[in-house]
Amino acid sequence: MPQSTSTTITLGLCQILVAAASAAGTMPAKSAMTKIGKTYKDTANINQDAADVTEHFEEGKAAPEVRKKQKKVPKVTFSLMNPDPTMLAAYIGGSVDSTTGEWKFDGDETVDNKAIYIETEQGLDFAIPNGDIEAVVNGALSASGIVLVDFTVTPCAVTTGKAIRAIPKVASTSGTGTP
Repeated sequence: MPQSTSTTITLGLCQILVAAASAAGTMPAKSAMTKIGKTYKDTANINQDAADVTEHFEEGKAAPEVRKKQKKVPKVTFSLMNPDPTMLAAYIGGSVDSTTGEWKFDGDETVDNKAIYIETEQGLDFAIPNGDIEAVVNGALSASGIVLVDFTVTPCAVTTGKAIRAIPKVASTSGTGTP
């Protein structure tokens, strides 16, 4: 693996884009994706849990002979503000009544996987061609509160390529670093 001579600093969120998922692993073009909604300030995170580790020891020895690690895939979490019935149906499940415009939900609805593209201000963007979305309503119904939809996106396996990708931004002459 080639060594990098420069330091990549990834920070800031520009937007989160979404499109139909591809179990084959193909990411849609950014121009074919749409902004998922308004991401609430300071809620977007990408985190990877520590690996599950199994250690095998010789009797009476403190150091393991073998350590078997099963790594976990990084997950993306964020919250969207200003949900409407269409957003609730698309990401939590349920349906929108065409006559009343009401969101109707009883919990047994499924939500399709989505391709997710996380565009940052600088550094690395992240692409998930086949993301399982778990979204839940989280709102404080008070004068100082707001209703949010909390998202957890788990990258799922694809037949070609990898479940999650980090894409370096290409330096541009304008200095924005957009690819």
